[in-house]
Amino acid sequence: MIIGDYGQKIAAEFLAKRGYQILAQKYFTREGEIDLVGQKDGQLIFFEVKTRLSDKYGLPEEAIDAKKKEKMSEAALKYLVEKQIEHDNYRFDCVAIEIDKGNKIARIRHHKGI
Repeated sequence: MIIGDYGQKIAAEFLAKRGYQILAQKYFTREGEIDLVGQKDGQLIFFEVKTRLSDKYGLPEEAIDAKKKEKMSEAALKYLVEKQIEHDNYRFDCVAIEIDKGNKIARIRHHKGI
């Protein structure tokens, strides 16, 4: 299993334990990709999951730049149209995961409204 897929699995489990319903995983469009789509308390959430094995390239969440946010937004709009969702009660979140393979633990941070 590649690191990104493993990170998405960890993120989905983390979110489910916190009351989020996961509606879709790896939603691809020509416009971009959404790692996870979830829902909680009537709000739709589009998640970007970033996973790292070291801090060599910085924190996972630091990899989400303006261009990535734009691609997420375009993919989210496509998702809303495709699923015929007509409300605007949604947001974009990041789940940042740092995996310590030696100690077999994952540090997880959930950033809301990125």
